[in-house]
Amino acid sequence: MKKDGLIYTVIVSVISAFLFVFLLSLAYGATKGKVEENQRLTEARAYLVAAGIEVSENMDIEVSFNTNFPNFDTDSAYQTTNVNGKSVIVSPFQGNGLWGTITGVIGMTFDLQRIVGFEIVSHVETPGLGGRIDEAWFKTQFKGEYAANGIVVKHGGSGGDTDPDNGQVDGITGASRTSDSVQVIINQQIEKIKSELGGTN
Repeated sequence: MKKDGLIYTVIVSVISAFLFVFLLSLAYGATKGKVEENQRLTEARAYLVAAGIEVSENMDIEVSFNTNFPNFDTDSAYQTTNVNGKSVIVSPFQGNGLWGTITGVIGMTFDLQRIVGFEIVSHVETPGLGGRIDEAWFKTQFKGEYAANGIVVKHGGSGGDTDPDNGQVDGITGASRTSDSVQVIINQQIEKIKSELGGTN
C-alpha cells in the first residue's frame, strides 16, 4: 500500500481519530468523579458564603455545609439556615450575562430586607472586564446592602460605595452590560423568593 495513496491516508486518519477519542474517553472517565466533587464543593462553598458564614482554607466545606443545611432540598427554590441566632434564606440564581449564563447564590435576611451574602459560582463573561464579577471587591459590596426594593448596580466604580442603606453597589468599569445583567438577575431572584414565600415579606 502506497503511503501517499488515498486509502492509506484514510486508514491512518480513521485509526488516529479512534485512538484520540479512546484516550479522551479514558481521561474523561478517570477525572469525572473529581470534577463532580469539585463542582459540588464549589456550590457548597457558595451556599456558606451567601449565608454569611466565613469560609477558611482549612475548613471542611462538606461538613460545614451539611451542618448548616441538614435538610437541603434540591427541588426547593431556597434553603433556610440559622447563623449566629438569625434566620437566613439562601437561594441559587441564574440568568443571562453578556456572553452566557451567570450562576450563583444569594443570601437574604428572613424579612428580605438585606443581603447577607452573594457568591458567583460560574460565568463566561469577558476576562478583565465583566469577568471581574467574581472578584472579592465586587461581591463584598452586596453584604449587608438594603435590598427590600431591589438593588441598583451603578455603572463604573471599584467598590467605593460604602453606604449599606442606599441599595446601590458599584458596577464594573467597562462592563456595563454585565453590571446591568447582575442587577436584573438579583432583583428577579429577590422577587422570586418573595413569591415563593407567598409575598408576606
